[in-house]
Amino acid sequence: MIVARTTAICNRCNASHDAEIVRREDCMVGVVNCPAGPCEYSISSDAELYLQLRGRCFVDPGEAPPLDPRNVLNYISITNACNFHCAICGANAKYDGQEPVFLSTEEICRRATEVKRRGGRLLHLIGGEPTLHTDLLPIVRRLRHMGFSVGMVTNGYLLGTDESLVRRLKAHGLARVCMQFDSFDERVLERYDRSHLEEKRRAIRHVIDTGLKLGLNATVTRHNLPELAALLEHGLELGPAVVNMTFASAAPVGRYHLTPQESVDRESMVTALLRAGSKYHFSLDDVMPLPSYAPWRLQVHPDCGVHIVLVRTPRGIWPLNYFVDLWEIYRRMHESWRRRKFRASRIGPVAYLLGGIRKARWRDSLRVATALLLRRPGYGIVNVGVSNYHGAVFLDEQRITRCASAFYTSVGPVKGCLHFFRDAQFPGSREYEVLHGSC
Repeated sequence: MIVARTTAICNRCNASHDAEIVRREDCMVGVVNCPAGPCEYSISSDAELYLQLRGRCFVDPGEAPPLDPRNVLNYISITNACNFHCAICGANAKYDGQEPVFLSTEEICRRATEVKRRGGRLLHLIGGEPTLHTDLLPIVRRLRHMGFSVGMVTNGYLLGTDESLVRRLKAHGLARVCMQFDSFDERVLERYDRSHLEEKRRAIRHVIDTGLKLGLNATVTRHNLPELAALLEHGLELGPAVVNMTFASAAPVGRYHLTPQESVDRESMVTALLRAGSKYHFSLDDVMPLPSYAPWRLQVHPDCGVHIVLVRTPRGIWPLNYFVDLWEIYRRMHESWRRRKFRASRIGPVAYLLGGIRKARWRDSLRVATALLLRRPGYGIVNVGVSNYHGAVFLDEQRITRCASAFYTSVGPVKGCLHFFRDAQFPGSREYEVLHGSC
């Protein structure tokens, strides 16, 4: 059964063709109708849950976005060197004797200028492993002086072995660390070639003690899928410093040394995370696609990912949907697409939140809202995101058009899926950057 029609880029011939998202019994499949023969890609192993989550989005993927989507997440790879040799490295980073690339500070600032020109404020430094760049501290300082809120995506090893590095990064203007933390099981980490669990634990403590915000990223396969509830609990119990947790399926790209049977999809990850729901009062009803809001130029495709917004209080952790009707709020945000003034951008979301307070919980809601606004100790918001990079190999152009992330390359900004899944013929792809001595 055809669920949706779209166009997609064929990974075989690199051309755009008509495509469909098809349900086959319990699975969802993306089919690209290439003249040389159809190409098929697995999207989901749970068709019912996939369709349920897709149906919660107010965006019609078949319609062109009314506005040029904004790049909310902006990334600059400052080196392709790494001190790990992970079996699931999407960047295929250089390791131990391979000739790496370290971008100059001026080149990084040149790319950052393009981020700023396009209205971006959040900027993440990635790699490879960015802590290997010898000019990391002055790079962070320069970017902070340019007005960016600077984050860093890292494996955490050097942050765990050198606490002073964390303090110096904060002193130079780093705002947050997004750290890879995949498993508590050394056997799983060895399979990934991502050991050093103790160093990662110390890195987490160093980041929190230094006062930086922390995000935890888990790349998910069949091997650590049973741990997802425990990984979520671990992150939430670390305290208010943890503001974001991301669970993303390993993508068959770069240095990917796993079999197709070891891959997982978004719906499998959602199901695994729900095992922690009873402790933190959330259920499938609290899992939502990202909101569509034109004043923010945000109109994300429902297949890009889903999230659970949790509220931390001294009395426990609860889903935001417990206090407010998130479905109704997202609906009202979507319908405001014609308004782009300052009032709609800044005041509108607050008004929607207040208007969506559930009547039976208005006292608790106002108490929590006041505490969050005043930044009282023990209160905070945690965003838990779930992304299906495994299914992203189906290069659905409806999804790519609405993408809210960009990698700033030697040729300019490139959408995430295009950067990782296109070949060396596509300017700005990962393979193109390697071929042209960049990263």
